[in-house]
Amino acid sequence: MTRVLITGAGGFLGRHITHYLHKRGYTVAGLGRFVKGIRPSQLKEGIDSYGMTLPDEALSRVLKDFSPDAVVHCASTASVPDSVNDPLMDFRGSVAVCAQTLDTIRKISPSTRFIFLSSAAVYGNPTNIPVPETASCAPISPYGFDKRMCELLVQEYSDIYGISSAVLRIFSAYGQFLQRQVIHDLCLKFSANEQIVDVLGTGNESRDFIHAWDVAQAVECIITSDATGIFNVASGEETSISKLIGLLGSLFANGKTIRFSGDVREGDPLRWQANIDRISLLGFNPSITLTDGLITYDRWFISRGGDIS
Repeated sequence: MTRVLITGAGGFLGRHITHYLHKRGYTVAGLGRFVKGIRPSQLKEGIDSYGMTLPDEALSRVLKDFSPDAVVHCASTASVPDSVNDPLMDFRGSVAVCAQTLDTIRKISPSTRFIFLSSAAVYGNPTNIPVPETASCAPISPYGFDKRMCELLVQEYSDIYGISSAVLRIFSAYGQFLQRQVIHDLCLKFSANEQIVDVLGTGNESRDFIHAWDVAQAVECIITSDATGIFNVASGEETSISKLIGLLGSLFANGKTIRFSGDVREGDPLRWQANIDRISLLGFNPSITLTDGLITYDRWFISRGGDIS
């Protein structure tokens, strides 16, 4: 039975991946910003937890204690706007964390596989879609640049030190527990008292949405195949923001007026759609449609009453 350590296990994607692999029968441990000595509410019974904020030298002890076959590295920053406002913070929370994690594996557990969750932000504004993994990287935000630097670190430790690794370029992930980005922001606006929903852009901008449970499925495909290299993780479908608004609007059914600003936020791409042929060859097949995923997300959002604490 494969032993898997997930860093950033208290975060959005880390939490889904941890629970998915646990449900699939893997021996799983979650590492995150948990209070030491107290069982984290984010993780189910039967999942070991380690409380720490990376980078931390105590990671050496965790690798010795848990002895993972694979590390799924989800611990990182997660906001393009925050990276634009504070690029040094983003660098420290992503590149420095990735470097220390890789170097600790090199010294303590060099046979452990390293699976890095990167982002489609490394592509910036692709000139052609659907975008393949071979497309040029041209990030347009500090977040994208830092993800690309992490990818190069993964390549460095693979080429020079022999660390078996894979990079997953995640497109627009969503699902329960997501408390940021366009789907969550729109839900907040549809549930507010105002009758006008103000939205950035023109509505023609697009994303390739992928449910977090399908991201976890992609991680398992990498684990079971021992695949290495770079893989896009997405649904392979382009969805305009206008269509997304229409789907969410039908769920809230409160007849609100949509008003587009025409302005694009700094660091945001215009269009995204992934070519997912490469990971599909490993058996990856997205199982949750955007319509079904939004219904589930809407139920979760309403059950929390819009609370984002």
